[in-house]
Amino acid sequence: MRRKIAALLLAGLLLTGCSTGTDVETLLRAPQLSGESAALQKALNSYLGGSATLKYPASGDFLSPFAFGDWDGDGTNEAAVLYTADTTGSNVFLAVLEPTGEDSWQVSQTVEGLSSEVETFSAAHLRDATSQQILAGYGSAQGDRYLVVYEYDGTTLSTIISNRYSEMVLGDFTGKGDTQDLVLALPTDTEFGGVTLQLLTNVDGEFRSYQTLNLGEGTYTGCAALQAGKGRDDAMYLVMDVWTGTSSLASDIILYDGATGFLQPYDPPGVTDLQHSTLRYHTELLSRDIDGNGTVDIPVEIDDGGELQNPMDKSLTFLQWMDYATNSGGHSDFGVYDSKNNFYLSLPDTMRGKVLIRSNQSGTGWLVCDSEGTTVYCEMRVVDPSDQDPATASTYERIANIGSQQLQARIVTPYYGLSIDTITSGTVLLGLE
Repeated sequence: MRRKIAALLLAGLLLTGCSTGTDVETLLRAPQLSGESAALQKALNSYLGGSATLKYPASGDFLSPFAFGDWDGDGTNEAAVLYTADTTGSNVFLAVLEPTGEDSWQVSQTVEGLSSEVETFSAAHLRDATSQQILAGYGSAQGDRYLVVYEYDGTTLSTIISNRYSEMVLGDFTGKGDTQDLVLALPTDTEFGGVTLQLLTNVDGEFRSYQTLNLGEGTYTGCAALQAGKGRDDAMYLVMDVWTGTSSLASDIILYDGATGFLQPYDPPGVTDLQHSTLRYHTELLSRDIDGNGTVDIPVEIDDGGELQNPMDKSLTFLQWMDYATNSGGHSDFGVYDSKNNFYLSLPDTMRGKVLIRSNQSGTGWLVCDSEGTTVYCEMRVVDPSDQDPATASTYERIANIGSQQLQARIVTPYYGLSIDTITSGTVLLGLE
């Protein structure tokens, strides 16, 4: 999250030409490495006989070029480094390094990746409970994505899986307890569309493809996201957000059936058509654990949340985040989504259908009011901190940073269940991990 926010700040500086006392060249220069990271790069440079350029992945468990784990299961942590070098071409390379003493490392193996950019960089116990395998997702200029699973046995760094994919997720779906499984959404290549899920798991000590599951043929046009959560009987489940065209999303739930040993679609009790019930037109609204309880919540756009007064009806929508996979089923979180600033505000359930939201006087945000619009409960606004009126600034609390601006809030009229603390804890910046 910090890297993404920093990138937004830097982009703002580049676009506006603002000066902060530090030139752009300094801002773009990579930070100086220290300690273990510097020792790793020194060992890598010595191995290459030149200077390596470190490559940052876009997502995953490791958001730096350096990863540490017991790759070979010998009880000692090794390192893995993503890099490019002038002598190796444009593709990213992965190096595994063994420790040789305090702050001392030696390159053991290197392997060439599949493109010049790394989209995801993670590790997981896929083969057994002691060793870890390295996962790297590569993106091509043509938009194709490839996932490679690497295995290091102390001597050799080898590829055990290399697959085209659109989305991926790790989790103990099969309930083994000591290893994880991998689920890939495969690219849609047929004229009938649909999404194919591939389950890869440990079978008799070998990590391999175990099942493919075809969903939504003739309806789905691709997979937008995969999320894993804890559901009924503490078993893991999948929520798959799918494209139902070019401008709408829906969701599917997939559970692992221990009796059959396969993944299969799940229809929540009381829901006759999950895909229709979760259809939404704000395509940035992906399922996620909105309340931090370990389950995946699906966003549903609702019409009975209250009234949105013009022009707020152009940028706001009422949402109900539905958790369909728990034992109770249907647990939900009600609130409002600001699509202009891409954040969600949770509101008390007792406000549903009884609030009116209108623009604030300055046009920097909006007011949550009673249904008549006469009593204002709270105000949300997004402002540049340097442009605030000192006379009123102290009445607002900073909730979050959105790029170079601040999301601020104030309570105007007390309402049970709505306070600065609940606004702070119930505000989620969507799209930031």
